[in-house]
Formats: sequence, structure tokens, C-alpha cells
Amino acid sequence: MKIEIIPKVCFSLFVFFTINTNAIFGQTKPDTKPEYYKVSEVRIFINDISDLQRLREQGIAQDKIKLSENYFDVIMDSVQISILKKSGYPYEILIDDITKDYLERTKDSREKIKLRKPGKASGFGYGSMGGFYTFDEVIAQLDTMHLLYPNLITEKDSIGASVEGRTIWAVKISDNPNLNEDEPEIFYNGLIHSSEPEGGMIITYYMYYLLENYGVDLEVTYLVDNRELYFVPVINPDGYIYNEQISPDGGGMWRKNRRNNGDGTFGIDLNRNYGYMWGCDDIGSSPKPVDFNYRGTGPFSEPETQAIREFCINHNFIISCDFHAAWEVIFPPWGHNLEQTPDSIIFNNLISMATSLNGYRNGIYIPSPENSPVNGYSSDWFYGETSEKNKIFSFLVEIGEDKSTWPIPEEIIPLCEENLYSNLVFAWGPGIIEGTSYISDFKINKRYLNPLTDTLQLSSIEYNPKKQNTLVYAEILGEKDTIIDQIQLEKNDSCFSGIWHCNLQEENFYKVRLKQCGTDIPSNFYYNALKFTTAGPVKIDSLAVTKLTDRYRVKPYFKNQGQSYTITNLRITMSSDDSLVINISAPISLTTLPPGETAAPIGNFDVTVDSNFSGIFSFNFDIKSNGWLYWSNSINTVATGVNDKIELPVSFKLYQNYPNPFNPTTKIKYSIPNSERVLIKVFDILGREVKTLLNEYKDVGTYEIEFNASELSSGLYFYKIIAGNYSETRKMIALR
Repeated sequence: MKIEIIPKVCFSLFVFFTINTNAIFGQTKPDTKPEYYKVSEVRIFINDISDLQRLREQGIAQDKIKLSENYFDVIMDSVQISILKKSGYPYEILIDDITKDYLERTKDSREKIKLRKPGKASGFGYGSMGGFYTFDEVIAQLDTMHLLYPNLITEKDSIGASVEGRTIWAVKISDNPNLNEDEPEIFYNGLIHSSEPEGGMIITYYMYYLLENYGVDLEVTYLVDNRELYFVPVINPDGYIYNEQISPDGGGMWRKNRRNNGDGTFGIDLNRNYGYMWGCDDIGSSPKPVDFNYRGTGPFSEPETQAIREFCINHNFIISCDFHAAWEVIFPPWGHNLEQTPDSIIFNNLISMATSLNGYRNGIYIPSPENSPVNGYSSDWFYGETSEKNKIFSFLVEIGEDKSTWPIPEEIIPLCEENLYSNLVFAWGPGIIEGTSYISDFKINKRYLNPLTDTLQLSSIEYNPKKQNTLVYAEILGEKDTIIDQIQLEKNDSCFSGIWHCNLQEENFYKVRLKQCGTDIPSNFYYNALKFTTAGPVKIDSLAVTKLTDRYRVKPYFKNQGQSYTITNLRITMSSDDSLVINISAPISLTTLPPGETAAPIGNFDVTVDSNFSGIFSFNFDIKSNGWLYWSNSINTVATGVNDKIELPVSFKLYQNYPNPFNPTTKIKYSIPNSERVLIKVFDILGREVKTLLNEYKDVGTYEIEFNASELSSGLYFYKIIAGNYSETRKMIALR
């Protein structure tokens, strides 16, 4: 059913509502403030990766590990710190009180947001808890949405109550919200962990975006007309209100619900309380009530998880999306063993599409120890439990950078916006699973482009089993992802291709992404942006080679041949195709490389070789900047001495042969500064070709070839080199 678009004048009424939420809806405040909950950021020093397991076995839980050479940072409360003291591992308190540190860091930010305007969802605003909505304000938002859009969203509906008796609310958005139609059902939920409030903000923002753009945006209209979209913005109201009570301006770090465990401890991690693989080990969840990931006394022991369980059983959800913070990752199942599921192709395709604009990672590819198993958590149950409900393709989204589960207030709306496209992809999810077309592969021919001469060749493959009509555009993006050019790709069966002529005058780094537009259905899908640069190029200038007893030590020097752009965060990998090269050490780094300058990375490459190695190297260098490969250099060189400094050629050169005159052999030496196809021929005095000495592709370097004139008569001859645009001819005399 189509409805009339509600006039925009209604939005001005809502501005009044959001500004005066507390005055209108009367937020409940306790008579006495509960006991404050303090957590610290702690740096734990270890000897090797095996210590992580030993710490877990001693009851020191870890989540989202970023391991440095001999330490990692973790959030711990006083109980965990006391266990750490007894473990004997050295540690350092980096931030004594994370909540107080957050409040101090965001003092100015909380003032600035008062002047900020909402983003793409104009009805969305800031809340009174340091910019975040309180639980009462979330309820007020649901009421306001229904007041403004009664034909698109249901009244809030109770699906159960928390352990302290607070209602868990749900709403549905669809073109006939009060009817159960035969349409795919999608489930969005947040704040199962009460210290991760951005999830509730993202859900609220997304709901306003759908409501405000229905009848205006073709894609939104199609999704609302053809989907039933369900939302539970706060699964854990008790923990969320507790954080509000202990820190009204935000930053409260209580994570669990507020179950009284009867031993002086409170709370169960609701995302370790689901029935699938509940408690399968004590690493992915804890049996100890003091731990932040305590799983409870049994599967679904908590009324909050029971409510979600019944909600899923009573519906036919195809996709679920659970919001957490903070990591910039989307996780599919499995969590309990970190392995891919039988539906990994579907999961990975959807995640690839959902992360096309925000650059989040696919969690299934994050290895231990950064990623660690979790058991009894929602995504595994949504997908894995099929005896009492249907299979649900479940996604857990970790929002934003991993600096804090509470982003600074100024980031609230940008984080909502960077997750907007992924939410639309999840709404499209049922159609994608059933065969809606999308781009499945995308390639470009070059990562470095000379802006004066180069063109970018683009090729992509479309998955389109239903033969839907589509168009594909390539968007060239500059800073802040502004579109600076766009071309339509040509279609040939399931392939799209095109050529973009580089017209960029400045040296910089750019992106190119694909946008696929459906014409049968109004879909807009993007494919992951690939990067290219007009900065540089970066090339090998020289090598310093030291011959050690059992290996060679190689230090490369690189030159930024650009004119204006300082290239940063270079990471260089060296390899060799020589079968006698046994091993080459790990990549090394170069912090900055200003234009026109030459510098060496920090450290050296150690090259272990076979005892039969002759000292003639064939090296390949891959050069990345900020994680992306832009330049590749290959060289051939001889390194037989001690402390040799091998200067690589900077220009083409053909040397005089030696000996000259000669009988019957002579050697011809040449240098090429670029990788080129090299042609060397010999001519007689009348200009007739008598022999081709070389016709093959050669890497940068200095080479020498031998010419045998035993079949030729004495006399004057000419030898000529052609390499790219370079050619040169020299004379030589053969004697018999």
C-alpha cells in the first residue's frame, strides 16, 4: 500500500520534542545513586602469544586483542586487576578510570554538539546523556515516530521484561505495519551490551531515515513496501539505565545485565547466554560471576535473552543485525570456533557488499589473537538453532574505531551515516540470497598512474542469475570520498568494462569504486573501492649488500620520483624467484619519503641462500603505502663482495664493447633504469642485419651479453639497442 508523504513541516514539531524530551516524558531518577563502577585500561606484558592462553586459564578475560611485540592492552575492573596481580605478569595502568577519562576528553565535544545539525535523517537529534539517548528518550523516539508516521510504523510493543522488570520494546516498519504480510522479515537490535550505546543511536537514525525517505527515495520506498523491518533498540535496559545513573553525561562502562548473582556480584553477559554452544568452553565465556563475560547459570537463564528467543520463534526472520562497539568489523557466525559456516559464500558476499562504503573488515578473516572465540552468543544461535525456528543469517556489527565503546559525541551522527548503507544492504539481504544481481569481482590494471600518459582499465563481473537489467558506473573519488569523475561501463554478458583517461593534475591518492544500479528494482549496490595513486612513483635507487658467512644482508634505497607529495607509511616486501634463495626476512618499513628524495627503510633484509648460490640476485620489491600496494620493482644484480654498494642505473646506456677489436668474441654491456623489452641487433657496414643478440623483457639493472663473430668475416660492424623510447648505436671491429 502506498501512502501520502507527510509534509516536512511535521519535522519542526519533532525538533521541539527532542529538545524537551525529559520535560515531556519525565525521565525516572532514583532516590539514591547506585555504587559507581570503575574500569581501567591496562597494559599487560607477555613473553609470547602462548601467555594469552595462560592468562585466560587464570581467569583474566580478554576481548578484541591487538597484540604488540610483547604486550597488549585490555579493559579491566578492580576484580580482574586483583587476579592479574596474583598472576605474576607485569602490567601498567594506562588509564585509571576510563569513564572519568572519557568525560574529561569529551567536555568540549559535548558543548559543540549543541550547535550541530542532524545528518540525512532530519528527525534524529542528540540525547541528554552526553549526546546519546537515555532509555526513556529512546522510548520517546519510538512514540514520536508513530505519531508522525502511523501508516509506516507500529506502536511500540512489549516483547518481554528485563530482570529488574523494565519493558523491552519492539516496533515494525513496513507499508502495512499492522498487518502480517508475506514479505521477508529483517531484525535489527542493539544495546545487548549496555556500555555500547552507539548501537541504539544507529538503529534510531536508520528508522528515521526509512520513515522520512519513504515516497521520496525509490530504494527506500521499495524496501519498505517489500520488507517487514523489526527493531529492538535496547535489549538490556537495566544495564543501560545503570550506566546513566552512575555517569549521567555518558561513559558508563557497565556491560552486563543487573542480575543479582547472590554472591555479592551482579550481572550476566547476555551475549554469552544464548543456547547454541552455551558454555562449550571457558575461553569464549566465563563460569565465574565476577567476569565481564559471565555466561549465567544456564542457557537462556535471563529474561532478556528469553524475550529475544521467543521473538525470533514467533517470526520468520531471514536476516538479523546486532550492533556492538567498537572495532570496525562485521562478524558472521561461527563465533564459538571462528570457522566459516556452510553458507560462508552468502555471508561473505553480504559482508563484502555491506562494507563497500565504510571499509569495515570481515571478522571471519581476523585471526587469533586479535579475534578470540565466543560461545553462547546471539549470532551463533540465530543461525545455528533450527529445531525451534528457521535459520537466520546473522551479522554482528562492531561500530567505529576501537578506542572506546563510547565514541566522542561529535562522532555519533557520522557513525550513524557510515553504517546507513550497510543497513540498507541487510534489508536487501533476502533478495541477494535469492538471486538479486550484484558485482562479484572488480579489477583495475594499474595502482600507479602517470597522469600525463596512463589510462585506467576497469573490469568487473556481475552475479545476475535472474538476468535483471542493470547499469554499472565507475566513480573516481578524491579526498573525503568526493566524486571527481564518473563513467558508465560497457556490458558484455556478465562482464562490465571501461577505460578512464587520467586527467588528475595533482599528485595524490585516489579511489575508484563501482556503483550498480538496478532498473528492474531500484537497488543501488557498491563494490569495494580500489585505490590508485599519481604520487611518485617510488623506485629503487640503489642496494647496499653485505655478504655474511651464511647469508646476505640487503638494504634497499628508494627514491620518490614525484614532485610534490610526501609518501607516508611505506612497507616494503622483498622476494626472489631464484630457487637457490631459501628465505628472505619479513617486510621492513619506511616512515616518510619526501618528493625527490632517497631514503632507506628501517632495518635490512636478510637473505638465506643455498651453498651453491652464485651471488647473482633476482629481487622483486612490493612497496605499499598505508597498507595498499602501489609500486612494484624488480632488479637483477651481482653481489659477490663484502659491503658492496650496488648503484642501480638512473638512465639508459649502451657501453662500448670490449675487447675491441676482437677475435672472435666480445662483450656488450648495457643499462636500463626501467623494466623494458630490450632488443639488441648487429648490422654490417651496408646496414644489413646479421644477428639478433637479445629480444626479451628485462628488469632494471646493468647487463652484459657475449657476441661470437666466428661466422662473420673481418670488418666494421654496428650494434644497436632499442629499449622503450631509447635507442643507441655503436661501432665495433671484428678481426679474423
